Amino acid sequence: MTSSIAMTGLAGPTYKALFRKQIRKAKPPVFGMAVAYVSASGFNLVKSILDEGEVGEVRLVTDTKDGVTHPKALQSAMDSGWKVRVVDSLSGTFHPKLYVGAAAFDNAAGLSGLSLAIVGSPNLSRGGFLTNGECCFWSSAPHSRESAARAWLECWNIGTPLTKTKLQDYEKYFALRNRNRLPADLVALGIADSIPKTENGKPKKGVSPPKTEDKAVSETAASVAWAGLQSFTGEYNLQLEFPKEAGLVLRRVFGKPSKDGSVDIICADHQQRKFKYKYYDHNGMFRLNIPNSAPLVDWARANKTGIAYVEHDEESGDLYFEIVPPGQPMMEIVDRSLALGTWGRTTTRLYGWY
Repeated sequence: MTSSIAMTGLAGPTYKALFRKQIRKAKPPVFGMAVAYVSASGFNLVKSILDEGEVGEVRLVTDTKDGVTHPKALQSAMDSGWKVRVVDSLSGTFHPKLYVGAAAFDNAAGLSGLSLAIVGSPNLSRGGFLTNGECCFWSSAPHSRESAARAWLECWNIGTPLTKTKLQDYEKYFALRNRNRLPADLVALGIADSIPKTENGKPKKGVSPPKTEDKAVSETAASVAWAGLQSFTGEYNLQLEFPKEAGLVLRRVFGKPSKDGSVDIICADHQQRKFKYKYYDHNGMFRLNIPNSAPLVDWARANKTGIAYVEHDEESGDLYFEIVPPGQPMMEIVDRSLALGTWGRTTTRLYGWY
């Protein structure tokens, strides 16, 4: 038996280096992970290591109650053939960080032929594997094999199998939980790896919108859409187009239009007004006609800046609209989309959703 307590990410190696070294030495046929949170980049890191180590079967059990584990990571794990369970039934958070390798999984004992156990602070995230200061205990050919196998079995049994339907429901819950989290907290929690740097409220030149697979929240799960006010049309009502995914969000939450295309929306002054809208299938654009009486419409016409923000409250069914001028509230909205990867841009303006 060889074991050690190790600090990673400080003066010594990263947790990724320690983890990779132990996998290459132990070469376990099966591997189990019970962790609180899983990020998309964390999944990619650990999958590459397990593939390199020629691990045959992988099982993962993780928390979904906190809305931190990334739905894209869960989808990728299922697509990779991993068996995945999730925990959302505890009064608190499912919070272990247990990594175990063995000859085989055992429904009664948990594991047989356990060859590697790592217990400590790292979540399955880029921060945990590469940048954080973490502490862990690792043991190859562990002396307390029965207790390690039992701990894994308890974690695995508390989880429920992840299904396609359960994942779709979780995507909506994940979007709801992250709707009001500060952008910096999204990074601290590992939901996002970083926030693209901006100049004058916009990503620097050369920073492109993320690919579809890198977007944390799809338009089918989102309930917020926003678009820049640098360009619009309409001599009477302010006509604003929400491009692509942002438009799809609004089409879904607004529902089937009435005969005159009107919808009741609560504005920032708490007054309900009739807006008109239309979705254009041929180009994926959603046009919203904003009443002139809505707060800050005249200001938007004169300044051509800020964003228009639309939010849907799932519980009440209410729709909320606000023109948000440049400042901290606007940057929190923009940075939240930048952190989640839920943004795009036209030649004149940004747009986003979450």
